[in-house]
Amino acid sequence: MNLPTLPFTANMLLFAALITLCLCFACYREKHRKHDLIQLRQNEITKIEVATGNCFGPCQRIAISIDSTLAYKSYGGPVSFQTPPDRDRILEGYYVGRISRTLWDALNVNLEKIHYQQLRTSYKHVDDDQSVEVIIHYQGKVKHIKAKFACMPDSVHRVFYSIAESYRQVNLKLVKDTILFETSIQRTLLF
Repeated sequence: MNLPTLPFTANMLLFAALITLCLCFACYREKHRKHDLIQLRQNEITKIEVATGNCFGPCQRIAISIDSTLAYKSYGGPVSFQTPPDRDRILEGYYVGRISRTLWDALNVNLEKIHYQQLRTSYKHVDDDQSVEVIIHYQGKVKHIKAKFACMPDSVHRVFYSIAESYRQVNLKLVKDTILFETSIQRTLLF
């Protein structure tokens, strides 16, 4: 049986089309494989709370609570020694919202990278810095840390600060009701 032969240029076009189709399929599968892995991530952390207190500079007292249902709660309190450029950065009052699964997973990964379970419960050997309180619920346990930002290792400071600043990545709605947080440092008037 003789198969019809195609001219050389037609064979090349057919070959190029098959290669393009294979590449598109491979890229599509890789993209969706990564997406499926993110969706399937089993985080051991069920709740994160971060709160900050006063300091001897322009600091805002805040509290943030995020849980595995993706619920996000935030409190923005008064700012000590407020300067005009800071006015645009702050939220005052109580807010609620929902975070994305991607942000929740990223927060979990960042906490795992700093080995949050092995962190000390206190980092406080200076007074002239903003206080921070972190409560992490995981596997039926609770890690409760009280610290001054400057006293923590840089990697820990960056992770806790990113959680404190995470409200910038969430669509928040102002609520009239008071939200209760496990943290207490945001209510403290002392440094």
